[in-house]
Amino acid sequence: MVNQIDQIDDMDRDLFHGSFAAQAMRDSRYHNTAYAIAELIDNSIDAEAGTVELLCMEKPNMGATRDQRRLSRLAVLDNGKGMEARTLLDALKFGGGTRHSHLRGIGKYGMGLPTSSMSQCKRVDVWTWQSGPDSVIHSSLDVEEIAAGMNQVPYPDADTPIPNQWLIAGSDEIYHNKSGTLIVWSELDKIKWKRARTLIENTSREVGRIHRHVIADDIIRIRTVSFLRNRPSDPDQDDYVVANDPLYLMSPTSVPEKPWDTEPMFERWGEPNYYKVEVDGKEETIVVDYSIVKQAALSIERRTQNPGATPRGRHARHNIGVSVVREGREIVLEDAFLREGGSSENPQNRWWGCEVRFNRNCDDLFGVDHNKQMVAHFTEAAKTLREERSNQAILDEMDLDDDPIYEIVGDIRNRTRSMMDAIQNMFDQMRGKPTRGSKQERESPENKAVRTATDADKDAIDAGTEKRTQTDIDRESIPSEEREAGLRDQFKKFGKSEEQAREFAQMLVREGLSYQFNPALLDGSLIFNTRSIQGVLHINLNTEHPVYDLISNIEGRLEDSTDELDPAYQAVVAIRLLLASWARMEDQTELDSERRQLQNIVMDWGRHAEKVINHLRDRGR
Repeated sequence: MVNQIDQIDDMDRDLFHGSFAAQAMRDSRYHNTAYAIAELIDNSIDAEAGTVELLCMEKPNMGATRDQRRLSRLAVLDNGKGMEARTLLDALKFGGGTRHSHLRGIGKYGMGLPTSSMSQCKRVDVWTWQSGPDSVIHSSLDVEEIAAGMNQVPYPDADTPIPNQWLIAGSDEIYHNKSGTLIVWSELDKIKWKRARTLIENTSREVGRIHRHVIADDIIRIRTVSFLRNRPSDPDQDDYVVANDPLYLMSPTSVPEKPWDTEPMFERWGEPNYYKVEVDGKEETIVVDYSIVKQAALSIERRTQNPGATPRGRHARHNIGVSVVREGREIVLEDAFLREGGSSENPQNRWWGCEVRFNRNCDDLFGVDHNKQMVAHFTEAAKTLREERSNQAILDEMDLDDDPIYEIVGDIRNRTRSMMDAIQNMFDQMRGKPTRGSKQERESPENKAVRTATDADKDAIDAGTEKRTQTDIDRESIPSEEREAGLRDQFKKFGKSEEQAREFAQMLVREGLSYQFNPALLDGSLIFNTRSIQGVLHINLNTEHPVYDLISNIEGRLEDSTDELDPAYQAVVAIRLLLASWARMEDQTELDSERRQLQNIVMDWGRHAEKVINHLRDRGR
């Protein structure tokens, strides 16, 4: 009988196959690129850095129809303690970090540097020094080399200098420091945002929230820079990340509207709750803090306006949920609590805040994962107590009375319900106040449609589900004076007086509106056409088409006292929103051939609409 053990003497007994290991590294799930970058910033904070710089190198996108750039490399530079050769080797190993036994600090399993890097790029290079930049040592990881069978971290060398572009782009403050580290990502094949501007904008928002406590306490400054590959001394952007507080109790913060950029927009809701728990025989404290919007932050100019559509409201929309903070660093903004009030789309959810704080000794209790992006046990409890039954009934059924996480989640649900009721009372009070004298003001259906469509577009762009069109870019980039002058001339062509044209132009520019309806005499059976002028989509309604008469007839019958819930009012708003939606679709169409095809469809649509409306009129006689 053949000895089976002798037959496997020459077999490869490596625990992980190179190609499999490389793919596993690359499949590490980060919410987005900003969270992967936050992992590197975690390391900088643990290394006691006072300044971190996110450096974004771009190159021209050759062959593009427009002059566009694309990210080619990305670097994180800090003035922390640096690493000796042994520490650098450990830092590039998966699970080889040096902070496993530390009682404090952000690091968890030593996976941050290699895992976050490989999840976004094919190669990561690390330069680090502890006796000035002249003492720099270097090592790297390359996906292709790992897939080919490399199973050891390359031995650090002192012969690979920091590339000149990074020496120029980074600040002298760091390079003149005795110690520091530079991490460079190249071959960026998995990053979410392809342009430096978009990456910095989104990363500043996410990192500003994740690391808000150390930013607000001035423990660390995070600088963001973008530059063209051959012009590292001439940055296109150079700014610092501002704290983004979902409780809106800090100041200053990144809220893009005065006075809430320099003073808190919310106020505390009661006193913080302190929960004493026992972990491994030691007592730990978990703190839960609550906040609620100030009445003044809900104030709007007109009763029919929506505070959620303001810049501060759109900012708050990105910060909905319960913030779970570990060692001063946010792990997740948990949205499993957003059933309160009926659904996650309830706009009141953006006007309350809740923060849960704990230290790393409570990791197992909360279910913190190795990437520091999940709190599995906490999330499970939040989903379990989502059912429309009493919390106590669920706890009794599942025998979870002695689980502190379920106690905390239950208390959060009760408190958020109370906050939602208080917010509803604020809205009721706000809507009950008369404006402009004693009469309640109702927005016209046209203005309602314009503002609704504008807000919907902005929310879609903010959420990343739509790209900016050329009209959006024009609205942001053309100087206000130039836009007002161009819009004023356009309105005068439509027969408005000089004063009317000036008022309309100023309103569109001041309020950042994206749409404008105009009566116009058009050829053929067109219901309307659309034109992008000075950052505004003009929807020109054909006064010779029966659809125009239909809309005008309905609007003409509306009284000033007609409520916005009236079916006739809502019908006109709906018609105008349909036209605005078509205008947006045309605006998003870049190819001339496709746009001409859409315009032909509009002509055919108008012909059929004219036929059926005229038939309706004939039957009504």
